[in-house]
Amino acid sequence: MDITDPDHPAPVGRPVACPKGRDYLALENVKKNFLEADHERQLQDARQQEAAATSDPDRASAMKREAAALDSLGRSKEALDVIDRAMASAKGENNRDLIATKAGILFALNDPQAALTLLAPEIDNTRKRAASQPDAQRAVVLGTYTEGFVTATFAHMQLEQWRDAIDTLADAQSPLEGPSFLAYRAVVYRYIMARAQNPSLANATLERDAAYYAEHDSGHYGALLRMWRGDGTSLEMTAILARMSGVDQQEARGEVLFYQGAYRKFVKGSAVGASSALVELNQLAPYGSIEWIYGQRVLQ
Repeated sequence: MDITDPDHPAPVGRPVACPKGRDYLALENVKKNFLEADHERQLQDARQQEAAATSDPDRASAMKREAAALDSLGRSKEALDVIDRAMASAKGENNRDLIATKAGILFALNDPQAALTLLAPEIDNTRKRAASQPDAQRAVVLGTYTEGFVTATFAHMQLEQWRDAIDTLADAQSPLEGPSFLAYRAVVYRYIMARAQNPSLANATLERDAAYYAEHDSGHYGALLRMWRGDGTSLEMTAILARMSGVDQQEARGEVLFYQGAYRKFVKGSAVGASSALVELNQLAPYGSIEWIYGQRVLQ
């Protein structure tokens, strides 16, 4: 304010306010979208690999990577054309991985039923192979098709097929990621149970994991699990994210924004809170995040 005349102060310029703590992450990504740059780099690498391929299987593998990168960049129609060419080139070899990639593209194109129809035979075969193994090896076999199980879980979620979503999620394994994946899986489970509003759907293994990682995971998954049980974790979440950087921070922030928005809408009944989270999610633009894709459909 100009207070030259104290009796008639007049506004000048415009007010300047410091951003809230959580806004620093969004400001950082105004300068650079780390995930977008990463997927652009993967796209270029895949195209160079395709150009250098000397066999149909190598060419199909490169096109699979190209399709995945295009899909992650939001260019899913282009990705669908590339993955179809890859499947034709592969002639049945390594088809299950190509199918998983195509199913993810179909989900991104908002056709969850087509994704499930495509994935069903491979998921059934993977389950049968796992069932024939000793208990110690079952998770390893299921973990050979992590992408397929995760995509199928989200497709069931979009179709509100809650029992199928939980059963599929329970079979999603990723031994190489270990506890981090199990904590993530528990967060997705809490979301499904909040949406289903049906205690009879509870899965003993997933319930145990959700309780365990709420107490023992020190990252954002643990904080999200405590949020789902009603704890106030916003400040803790901000501190956790502030310790991260680059791709890891952007991916984590995208997950946090989606599940915070879902909690506000489906637990607290705040449509405004959900739409606010979606605005932030869109500003962040976490390319390649299935939560971002799915969030457009449920946080509106």
